[in-house]
Order: sequence, then structure tokens, then C-alpha cells
Amino acid sequence: MSDIVVRLQAEIEKGGADSALLKDTVREIGELKERSDALEELFILLVRTSVPWDDDGNPGEAFPAFRERYQRVIHEAANLLGLELRSTITRTEPRT
Repeated sequence: MSDIVVRLQAEIEKGGADSALLKDTVREIGELKERSDALEELFILLVRTSVPWDDDGNPGEAFPAFRERYQRVIHEAANLLGLELRSTITRTEPRT
């Protein structure tokens, strides 16, 4: 996230906010909402994806399609989460 929270806090302490700051805030909130909605769609897809193997653990006919869809969804989620960027969270999580 940008420094929008710091900027807002400074303006609150000064007792006001300029229109440019408010426009930046609205833009950033809109972008976060879009990312949140996209991540929700990806999680719904993952949850609704049936397990492609039988009770004995053998892959079924649907396994190739499952693997392709799973890899695509995980890649999209990683991009939306910004995992290629350094953030407070990605600096502290263990790399696997």
C-alpha cells in the first residue's frame, strides 16, 4: 500500500485534507476493492474445484484439467497479492 494512510493521518492531525489527497484516497480504495473482488472470485473457483482423484489417491481423468486450472488460479492470485513485490508480509513469510 502507498503512503496514503500516513498522508491521511497527517491531514487529520492538521485538521483538514486537500482535494488531491482525497482523490488519491478514493482511487486507492477503488483499486483495493477491485483486487479484493478478483481474489474472492479466485478463491470461489478454488473452493468449487473438485478433487481430481479417487478415495485411494489415484488421479482421475479430470486431473490434467484440474492441474491446469489450479496453476492458473494460483498464478493469478500471486499476481493480485503482489508476491513478486517486497512488502511487510512477503519479507517475513518463509519462502517455500
